[in-house]
Amino acid sequence: MGSYSGNRSYPGWPILLVILVLGAIIGGWLGEILTGLIPALRELGRVYTMGIPRFTLDLEVLTLSFGLTLRIGLFGILGMIAAFYVYRRM
Repeated sequence: MGSYSGNRSYPGWPILLVILVLGAIIGGWLGEILTGLIPALRELGRVYTMGIPRFTLDLEVLTLSFGLTLRIGLFGILGMIAAFYVYRRM
């Protein structure tokens, strides 16, 4: 009979990050589909946008652009929760 030490190793944080991003993307897609099929869910499918607007620095020889926008909604968050559950089951 083996002893259970209670220690469980999970894949590293880069894998967690990829899984969470994929969960958010898939959750967002499912949210768009569901709100299109069931209009009563439209309020739950609202997406909020936040971030840094695009900033462009033109140096004539080199142009640099930077910006970051996060669009998140309830279905994206639910997708991330489901993805975290999948990560914990790995």
